[in-house]
Amino acid sequence: MALFIGAYLPDRRLDDTPFSKALTRVAAGLAKLRQNTVQSSAPNVDLHFLMPGQSELPGFEGMRFHSYDPASRTLRIESSVPGRMLGSTHAEAFVIAAMQDAIDNAKEFFTSQKADFTSEEYFELVDRLIGVPMETVSYTSATLN
Repeated sequence: MALFIGAYLPDRRLDDTPFSKALTRVAAGLAKLRQNTVQSSAPNVDLHFLMPGQSELPGFEGMRFHSYDPASRTLRIESSVPGRMLGSTHAEAFVIAAMQDAIDNAKEFFTSQKADFTSEEYFELVDRLIGVPMETVSYTSATLN
């Protein structure tokens, strides 16, 4: 199984927001764990954060299922980012909490499909991620999936 995170930024001015920087830090921390055996097999959870721009807003609040690709066994989930979160000092905590919610939602989805899904492994991955020293990650060297 693997966990991926990314973002849709409808406005390039969102690049420098505290939320975007927090998401980049978390994504870089997740990339550091990519060699972990937990990250090497399916099913995959691909969480995308939809950020509000000046002229474009996500069409929903909260979290929703986007799609499932049976060939790659990848479940894509979208999380709507509230406007107030863009400049928040709690942005990183929001990203982590959304990842945990996505794991819960993925468990529900895969259970309904009668597919193997060990949510505990995903939660352990997030726990390891929280232990990664995020302050040592450079914004310029990190890329989002």
